[in-house]
Amino acid sequence: MAGRIPEHFIQDLLARTDLVALIDARVPLKKTGRNYSACCPFHQEKTPSFTVAPDKQFYYCFGCGASGNAVGFLMEYDHLNFPEAVEQLATRAGMEIPREEGHDARKERAKRDRLQTLYDLLTRAERFYRQQLKSAPDRQKAVQYLKGRGLTGEIAARYGLGFAPPGYDNLSQGLSLDNEGIEQALTAGLLVRKEDSGRTYDKFRDRIQFPIRDSRGRTIGFGGRVLGDGKPKYLNSPETPVFHKGKELYGLWEWRQSRDKTDRLYVVEGYMDVIALAQHGVPNAVATLGTATSEDHCHTLFRQVNEVVFCFDGDNAGRRAAWRALESALPALDDGKQARFLFLPEGEDPDTLVRAQGPEALLALTDKADTLATYLFRHLSEGLDLNTVDGRARLARLALPFLDKPAGPVYRALLEEELARLTRLERASLEKLRESLPGRRTAAEAPAPRREPEAAPWDAPPPDHDPGPPPDWDGPPDDYGQPAPAARPRRPARPAGGGLTLVERLVLVLLSHPQVLEEHPLPEGLDRLQLAQKDLLIQVAHTARDQGGAPAALLGAAMALDQGEDLSTLLREALKPPMDARVARLYWEDALQHLHTLALEQALEEEQRRPDPDVARLAELIRALADARHRAREASARDR
Repeated sequence: MAGRIPEHFIQDLLARTDLVALIDARVPLKKTGRNYSACCPFHQEKTPSFTVAPDKQFYYCFGCGASGNAVGFLMEYDHLNFPEAVEQLATRAGMEIPREEGHDARKERAKRDRLQTLYDLLTRAERFYRQQLKSAPDRQKAVQYLKGRGLTGEIAARYGLGFAPPGYDNLSQGLSLDNEGIEQALTAGLLVRKEDSGRTYDKFRDRIQFPIRDSRGRTIGFGGRVLGDGKPKYLNSPETPVFHKGKELYGLWEWRQSRDKTDRLYVVEGYMDVIALAQHGVPNAVATLGTATSEDHCHTLFRQVNEVVFCFDGDNAGRRAAWRALESALPALDDGKQARFLFLPEGEDPDTLVRAQGPEALLALTDKADTLATYLFRHLSEGLDLNTVDGRARLARLALPFLDKPAGPVYRALLEEELARLTRLERASLEKLRESLPGRRTAAEAPAPRREPEAAPWDAPPPDHDPGPPPDWDGPPDDYGQPAPAARPRRPARPAGGGLTLVERLVLVLLSHPQVLEEHPLPEGLDRLQLAQKDLLIQVAHTARDQGGAPAALLGAAMALDQGEDLSTLLREALKPPMDARVARLYWEDALQHLHTLALEQALEEEQRRPDPDVARLAELIRALADARHRAREASARDR
């Protein structure tokens, strides 16, 4: 594991970052009094409710509750993880990120240096190929091909298109590679070595070059389209230490840079489809890299948007690819997410369709595309007569194994309802049939949510207490001086399949309202409690006490903790407006009472398991537990 980023560096970096300039480069801001405002980049709105306070170096949206500092903005807006966001800010500020040395820091540093060497070499190769498209003697056939496909110079430059000339040593000569450089180029997949003679030669020859970029915009590989009748038609970089084709998506980084706000991504089959769609006003398209759509691809897609449209040819090959995509999409399909399957008319691909009929034609077909549920049951019903008992029984047996796969419990329940409707079976009958199927997974083997909830979802308080819905927000943290509108759209809740744990919700309350810790400290003995993620809560609480109660400073300091990566994932997924101060305090008090009850229950169980339990101690614990539960019931009654 790489060394931790020191907390003092995070604070120094935030102090040196001009949040207004950072956000204004992505979202044009307008001066409004002492603050700046804009339409929120995180939800659709017509009236600006997104506010940036330069004195606090903090942003807040009255419409959806998005808030944070410079690191948090980059994480959500540019879809970066915490180390990537810090690295981008450090580069912008001209600072080098220090690391707190661990026992394997030297090994990790050497590994990072080796990878950086490959990134640098691939970047040089991209520049070489782009230059060849402008100056190589054989460039005209490449230029004519691109013009023939209707591409402009602007779109070619946006996607970094290049040209690998004919010949076997153009790249190695053009980059002046020495022996060490040749070995690195072999590792990066730019050169190939003949086994019999040991000689090396360029992997890409006489091809249009499509650079493949990762989520940070770094070139990690290439796709090459042959000019002429050579084979294969498309050639991709091999697997390398920086390129894993089963995880990467062509065009994803370029789509992010377009700042398109559409909550939909198209998955198409080729590089040219992606580029042609972008040129004709559909920038939200990506492609897999010569592989079937994988589960990793789908998780990546659904982290970006709520709707994914898989776009395939209507032939048998396209339908086989669509079915593989459906199987990969199911485990990534959480509540609130949607997948569609669009099959193009015979002889059409996205490129030809939008060139001939415009992007409206693609949008019209999308509206008619099958949802995942429709395609799932239609595909499984092919050849079956659902008017017969045998046909419906066969469909039930075919479909039931798929019903456990979606991540979202609501989605799983709706699929089961649809199957019950199609087979005319009660859901109880389907459950009995599911249990009788061979290879039926037990509950322990079923797909687990990303986090096992220890309590109700975010909006619900701990057991035995319901303070009611939070009142309307009076203003952002620390009083931004701007009233909230009477009604506001809410950000989408985190999918129920991975509900927030009690500890996670306490951490979020603490980050927004650190003052609750002064009024009601964490109970003693929390570190001994058998509670998932308790270390994260303890670390954030210690940091809150050290920071003195400023939410923006606390967030930056907490990100530098050992569990900062867990915290950044939590913040990315918990897309909910924060509680106001009153509800946060009430929630905190109830949650601490709940922790106290859990501690008593655990102590009682431990005492009961002892070979010679202390009778007096048992009686004391039982009385204390009864009192704790009684107080919880009284609090619940007061607030109802």
